[in-house]
Amino acid sequence: MKKIIQNSDNILKYLIGTLFVLLPFLDMLRTTFVKDIELFNIAIIELVNIVLIGLALLITIIKLFKKDKKSIIFLIIFLAICLVYMYLHYQNLMKFDTKIFAKAKFNFIVESFYISRVYVLPLILLFVLIKNKDVFNKDFYLKIAKIVISIISFSIIFLNIFKISYISYSADHNFITHNMFDFIFYNGNFKLISARGWFDSANELSATLLMLLPLNIYMLYKEKKPFNVVLLVSQLLCMILLGTRTSAFGSTAVCIFALISYIIIQFIKHNKIDLNYLKRFGMIILICTAYFSISATMMARINDGFRDFSVHNKSAYKKLSDLKDLDSLEKLVKKYSDEYKVNELLLKLYPIKNDKEFWFKIFSRNKALNNNSRILKTDIIKRINERNNNPQDKYLGMGYTLNFMDLERDYVYQYYIFGIFGVLLFIVPYILLLFINAFRVLFNLKDNFKFEILLYLMAPAMGLVLAYLSGHVFGWVSPTMYLVLTSALITVTIKKKGSAK
Repeated sequence: MKKIIQNSDNILKYLIGTLFVLLPFLDMLRTTFVKDIELFNIAIIELVNIVLIGLALLITIIKLFKKDKKSIIFLIIFLAICLVYMYLHYQNLMKFDTKIFAKAKFNFIVESFYISRVYVLPLILLFVLIKNKDVFNKDFYLKIAKIVISIISFSIIFLNIFKISYISYSADHNFITHNMFDFIFYNGNFKLISARGWFDSANELSATLLMLLPLNIYMLYKEKKPFNVVLLVSQLLCMILLGTRTSAFGSTAVCIFALISYIIIQFIKHNKIDLNYLKRFGMIILICTAYFSISATMMARINDGFRDFSVHNKSAYKKLSDLKDLDSLEKLVKKYSDEYKVNELLLKLYPIKNDKEFWFKIFSRNKALNNNSRILKTDIIKRINERNNNPQDKYLGMGYTLNFMDLERDYVYQYYIFGIFGVLLFIVPYILLLFINAFRVLFNLKDNFKFEILLYLMAPAMGLVLAYLSGHVFGWVSPTMYLVLTSALITVTIKKKGSAK
């Protein structure tokens, strides 16, 4: 035990470093048979994260036992509150009327394990990182970020070139038929050439890369090595190849904002502008923006914004308004499905026969709303919540084992499945920490008004903004872990007023 305590810092670095480096590989394994391999009834992929964070927590508690027992007490209280919440949460789930939504399969073990694995575990990791500021400095985080970005970016580009990358918008793991060199001249469906490498989800990957992008930009600023130039170009290129709005447009916006911010900060502080950095960074932005602007993704996204949602078949709406017998609604919808623009998967998720009045209103409204899956999924879960008519759902939620589709809009999704108390427990800590760090910057502008600090703040801020705009941050293991990494980085870097650091 003494030997472990003496080498605790090195062990912690090894455990946490291994955790983050393994995350991209574990995400790739989720597309293979490995995801079904279990040990003690726990998927081995999930067990890796649990064991590594669990050991890091144990060492942290041993370290804190002598010098900071208040932090241990705080952790115990937090975990106790989580247990109480999970008990009350499940008791509330038992009151749900499954006649409203038959897909609900409530299970205490599944529900509690999901909450613990996806929401509580990252918060424990955040606790470990913040309480070991002497171990995990900014150089450690930047090194981890560089390794992770390299793994993701180089693998996507390599697999894309050899056309053995999965299509971003395919759930069946189909391979692309065109690579990055065909990207500009391709005239078909852009979704068929979007590439995510061997990763499980393009949306999760987009969120991860966008959070890590400000760190990559800073690494080029810190060290103008050829590899850092290659790394930034590679990340921007693979974000374009991913083809999601978040990655393609977001990467360009972040780079332009960072470039303008650098110039403004240097001007305000009367510092000399590093022309070498400005030229390299500016050239990278120009090249990647030029490639993106003439790519199939850009053309498709522009056209996607000009969809025609005008009424093409007036009979569909006339017959709908004249409908006297709601039992005939299903036949009418089947006949005019192209006109109403409702995704067939959503009709299977929440069948017309279960709530004809709701669907009648949906089909009667502007079909542009129905074409937006985020809006329609939110409307459906809101209706389920309304029909369940349980006031406690507002505070304790309807549960992950409600088996409802992800809304692709975090905070809203977590509100419905966990309630206000769940959101306060599992999500607000990240938002609160970001605001605390932002205020610390404002209260000590002399030391913290730097390009570096702005980029560090931008990283978790991007994650929290994306959570609402496109989802896939909370409720997904890897994006949440990288949110933890970026949150910890800014926390350990900002100087407190009067600090000698």
